[in-house]
Amino acid sequence: MSSKDSCPDSKLKQQTSAEKKGIKELDISEAGLYAYGAICALTLAELFSDPSDHAYNNLCMKMICQHLKMNEKNEPVMMYLSEGKSEQSQEPYIALLMEEPNLKGKTILVVQDLVLLAVRNGIVSGEYDSRQRVLIRRVSELLNVPFELIEFYEHSLVRLLNESQSEQTEAEQHETERRDKIRRIKRYAAIGLATIGGGTLLGLTGGLAAPFIGVGVGTILGSASAAALGSTAGIAIIGSLFGVAGAGLTGYKMKKRVGEIEEFEFEPLTLSGYGTVDQQLHIVIAITGWLNDDKVDNVVRPWQSLSVSREQYALRYETKYLIEMGQAFEYILSMAVSMATQEALKYTILSSLISAVAWPATLLSIASVIDNPWSVCCRRSSEAGKQLAYVLLTRQHGKRPVTLVGFSLGARVIYYCLREMAEIGGGKGIVQDAILLGAPVTNNKTEWEKCSTVVAGRFVNGYCSSDWLLRFLYRTLSMNSGVAGLFPINCKKVINVDLSSIVAGHSEYPEKLPELLNFVGLNTKTSQVLDTENGMKKSNSEIPCPEKHVSNLKLSKSDMCLPSKKCLTEEKNTMPSN
Repeated sequence: MSSKDSCPDSKLKQQTSAEKKGIKELDISEAGLYAYGAICALTLAELFSDPSDHAYNNLCMKMICQHLKMNEKNEPVMMYLSEGKSEQSQEPYIALLMEEPNLKGKTILVVQDLVLLAVRNGIVSGEYDSRQRVLIRRVSELLNVPFELIEFYEHSLVRLLNESQSEQTEAEQHETERRDKIRRIKRYAAIGLATIGGGTLLGLTGGLAAPFIGVGVGTILGSASAAALGSTAGIAIIGSLFGVAGAGLTGYKMKKRVGEIEEFEFEPLTLSGYGTVDQQLHIVIAITGWLNDDKVDNVVRPWQSLSVSREQYALRYETKYLIEMGQAFEYILSMAVSMATQEALKYTILSSLISAVAWPATLLSIASVIDNPWSVCCRRSSEAGKQLAYVLLTRQHGKRPVTLVGFSLGARVIYYCLREMAEIGGGKGIVQDAILLGAPVTNNKTEWEKCSTVVAGRFVNGYCSSDWLLRFLYRTLSMNSGVAGLFPINCKKVINVDLSSIVAGHSEYPEKLPELLNFVGLNTKTSQVLDTENGMKKSNSEIPCPEKHVSNLKLSKSDMCLPSKKCLTEEKNTMPSN
């Protein structure tokens, strides 16, 4: 970042100038706009093909058509395309868009425009819908735009809003301090809200002064963008997406006991340089299956390699019982080895002899050691899933898309969360992706189809057919139905991933978690990278910087500007309600 960009006074002057001139919008022909709309319509039809999704697809396309100021005669065509009634593909429209003189090598501008449109839409509907983000992800793939750069764009957008409001606070501090001080302390000190000029609340609790990472923010957003977003519209965006409470999931506490649940809270996996949660437009909740010790970081430690978002949480629930489960696992595994039953168990599984009488008598004789804690944890994990559904449906996390990932009993929590959301209703547009690894739940097609209705993006069932421990734990039920963690699911929306090449059994999930996360397509931090200069390995836990993508795309500051303040306020008045 240049000294000019990093100077607050210089930046504010640039913003003032930009407010007068307006920020550069997409400069493409009518044919290009039509191609833009058609790509979105056909992609919506591809992603959300169920007839129940047609209403949302039409609403989304109406919003896009209004945004593009498309000819009224073209709008019905776009609705038709979004319902999947044509046999057209995106390829011809992608080629047409690529031919636009102002977009050659810069198709990222189209995806950025979609991101900003989705965020602006939050002024009216109050949310960044997970289906919109899945659409953005797919369009970025079609246009060959690295999604890491889009994620960085989202990150920079939040940071810029943050920074702009922080500067406004400093500028008006003397004018408002006396009037607001007592009221602020009494009302908001408990939840740590930051305040901005005029007493308006900013629902972000951390990282207000944290520096931008990677490349300069001007390269990503354009130096004039702060002027458009450092406004009433920008404040409304923040309040809608993150909620006026501002405490985030780390501030969530159960107000009442749910079923048998005694413990249920969230711990941050990622913190800013100031030790606070760095809130983003997309969050991740990771859920462990059992615990091997009672150390303070036991729920966080397994997920240290996860790097899907800069705002990630681990769910801490019923740790006392999960620790007992871990101890029972260790005992049963050690006994199995000492009894030399390992090979017999493998033979039993490979022969598909799954009835209780097929298990070695020596193993069955100690089954009570693990059956009771397993039964208790199964009940409590299903109750925890219902509580998680309540948290998401009541938007305790704000109105942003959420990715859920868990293994073993943690995957069971996610399964019951999704099922509860589907049964209660109103859960569409919240969950972006759901990744379940070794899930101890039924593989009933109807139940999984129900869960899939509230997942906008990838719904992954990671299974291992050679997992004898899960088969043993689930032995009484597996006589009547399959177990998701052992078999693929016969459901159109579910992506089945065979994990047998990485794990041989249930006990290996925690230790192989980084490899498993990569295998199912989730980003992880690089623990070891090769130093090509001296051939040595060095530690690197940073999130990959998209600077190389910026240079490859040959973008300048003016190329990556956001729409103007005028455009933001116009969208507020013309956007259809969701």
